[in-house]
Amino acid sequence: METIVSRDGNEHATKVLSDRIWNGMARENLATRVANAIREQVHSGKLERGVQLTGEVEFARELGVSRQTLREATHLLTQEGLLTIRHGVGTFVAESPRYLSSRLDTMHSMSALIREHGGDARVDGLKIRSIAATAEIARALGVPEASPVAEIFRLRLIDAKALAVAYDYIALLDDAKWKLPLIKMFDGGSIYEFMAAKLQRELISSKATVTAVAASKKHAALLHVKTGFPLLLMREVQFDVQRRSGLYSVIFHNSSLMEFTLVRPGDKS
Repeated sequence: METIVSRDGNEHATKVLSDRIWNGMARENLATRVANAIREQVHSGKLERGVQLTGEVEFARELGVSRQTLREATHLLTQEGLLTIRHGVGTFVAESPRYLSSRLDTMHSMSALIREHGGDARVDGLKIRSIAATAEIARALGVPEASPVAEIFRLRLIDAKALAVAYDYIALLDDAKWKLPLIKMFDGGSIYEFMAAKLQRELISSKATVTAVAASKKHAALLHVKTGFPLLLMREVQFDVQRRSGLYSVIFHNSSLMEFTLVRPGDKS
């Protein structure tokens, strides 16, 4: 892929960028022209993510602008998050963040959602254990409080980025002796596929709420964000074909990587 202003760039590549700056944008000030030209090259893929830009003095000379103008353009793009400055090293095009969008009006396997967005679905820190159901878990699963439930803990990753801290709960009741060892065979992938294949519980609908919460010290460390960083907390009860509660999920999503959307049809009357 051609890089426009990297240290390996050539005269033709620089001329393309320079022409974009100087032609057809009379209403824009010069710093904005430079910023827009660089931004277009990044979004078109001609300027690769992660590439280091030519040094300020040389780059300004190649574009025919002052260092101050280039500095203003760079400041605009760093504010957007398109460029990053590594002090003592140089200016780089920021790595592309992978941002997931999930609709609230349909059920989604997170593994499938990550793959749909071109990511690699990974899991870290998988832990499965039996616990006594809290009042919240018991109410969600329709079981007595303090009855045994399987807790599945996972840190969900998209590529190498920490996306969500997930807690899933499955009622055990009198089936704990055979069900818990079976659940412990879960590899951390799609819980929906696992439950359908291993527990013969196909989940077809759910009821969910999403709340903005501040990251606790524990969740901040797991998601590599600051304590107090805004997370999207989803509490979701999933139901099988008999409308029985089969799974209760409590998931803390990294809001810098995940958003939820809701499609609301208008009233045609």
